[in-house]
Amino acid sequence: MRTLLWRVARRCGYRHGMAKRRRVEPERRLPALDGWEGYWVAVLDGKVIAAAHSSRELVSELFRKGPAAREAIAQYVPQRSDTIVIGVG
Repeated sequence: MRTLLWRVARRCGYRHGMAKRRRVEPERRLPALDGWEGYWVAVLDGKVIAAAHSSRELVSELFRKGPAAREAIAQYVPQRSDTIVIGVG
């Protein structure tokens, strides 16, 4: 007799303890971010308007730019690699 857990696992692609292989999409990144690996950057309309070594320094740079930088998006630019890190919380 098959258990409910086994049926659910089979529908999710698991068979005999083996995970179903899925294709991993390559990292997508704006071309404007090439060369900024390891930096925190502020992006506005697809262009880098400020960059710094830490998020705290980036905030200072954005305050100096004034209202023109208000709509910018801050993000860290990681090194290109095959490693995938997902943060939750």
